[in-house]
Amino acid sequence: MFKRKRVRFTILFVIHICVTLAALTVQADWQEAGVRLGIQAGPKREYFHQYEVFAVYGLPWSWRTSSGWGLEPQLNTAAGALIGGNETGFIGSAGTGLSFNRPGNGIALEAGVNINLLDRRQFGQQDFGSILLWGAYVGLSYRFTGGLGVSYRLQHLSNNRILYTSCTPNPGVDMHMIGISWNF
Repeated sequence: MFKRKRVRFTILFVIHICVTLAALTVQADWQEAGVRLGIQAGPKREYFHQYEVFAVYGLPWSWRTSSGWGLEPQLNTAAGALIGGNETGFIGSAGTGLSFNRPGNGIALEAGVNINLLDRRQFGQQDFGSILLWGAYVGLSYRFTGGLGVSYRLQHLSNNRILYTSCTPNPGVDMHMIGISWNF
């Protein structure tokens, strides 16, 4: 069981590194920067909320139809505070995502995966089992004329037991995240 999880982690890690290195070898650009706040989406031992600043780096590829709609890969970074159990800790993330959109203004559907790093694994009575967590999200954003953007995402964090035994706690947390950003 552990060997299969290690193989799955290795494959995900290699894909993540390949996309990151490929992005550095061709021209790409920063697309968006902003702030997000989140509230917990379901009951847990402790109540959580999160604040973060984020930036999105657009990769140089896109797959589009003749109408302009298409998929656009991106790299996502964020740093902020996770608050729960009367404790505040650092949370940082980096990962890849896909945006289904049209160039310019308008609506976009987004999904992605992140690697998250906490400065502690325990918040009050809630033990995440590790300081290294995996994240996944799906969301919706809207870009207004002039650069302003708003977004919503449903975000899940957990250790996924990829690097850990089945004895390690894996409670995870789901967050409703609301963002305001500036699009370049």
